Amino acid sequence: MRNAHLRMGKLTFVRQTRDTITNITLNLNCLVAEPPDAQSATLLHLVSVFGGDQDVGAVIAAAQEALRFRIAFGSQEFVGTLGEKPVVYRASLQVPGRKRPVRHAVLLSKALFETTLGANSEARRSVLFDDKPDFVLHRLAVRFGLPVLPEWAEWFSTELRRRGMVEELIGLNCDPIAVKGTKLRLLRVLSQGLRRNAISIPATSLSLI
Repeated sequence: MRNAHLRMGKLTFVRQTRDTITNITLNLNCLVAEPPDAQSATLLHLVSVFGGDQDVGAVIAAAQEALRFRIAFGSQEFVGTLGEKPVVYRASLQVPGRKRPVRHAVLLSKALFETTLGANSEARRSVLFDDKPDFVLHRLAVRFGLPVLPEWAEWFSTELRRRGMVEELIGLNCDPIAVKGTKLRLLRVLSQGLRRNAISIPATSLSLI
């Protein structure tokens, strides 16, 4: 892809021990993070990096120890950590002209991973990779088992923002948000929408129940 490097960032891991200094920099192609906090390390929710075998392995090991990384892309630069028990996915990319494959790793925070079905149905906050209405409705419906229809997506997304339930997150090559709300609160939003006729259940759907 032309100018693909302009849409990437860098992840740097530095660690100094008594005898050695580890200094690794990997290409960063996707990121989800909380807004940076000057007082503490930023919580990273998704990190997608690629590079050499040893470097990627060292970064994965550091993430599993909840160590800190320096993130840089565009005008953004901050220190962050994936927190405890990140989930790691690994892959290899065979690039034409290279003898060895490029190693790719995607690391997810516990909070982002728990948006999967049944992982944590009592959550009060959901971290989402994308802010598109269809995606937001689908992910929350899957996580909490909400009874929804696809055509409610635009209204639902707008209503969440109107109620101040949406927080903007930091993203690289994505548009992440966090939705504040328990399953009960989200059900109340839907219930009030139905009572006010802002959304409705088509007669054809009722006939199938």
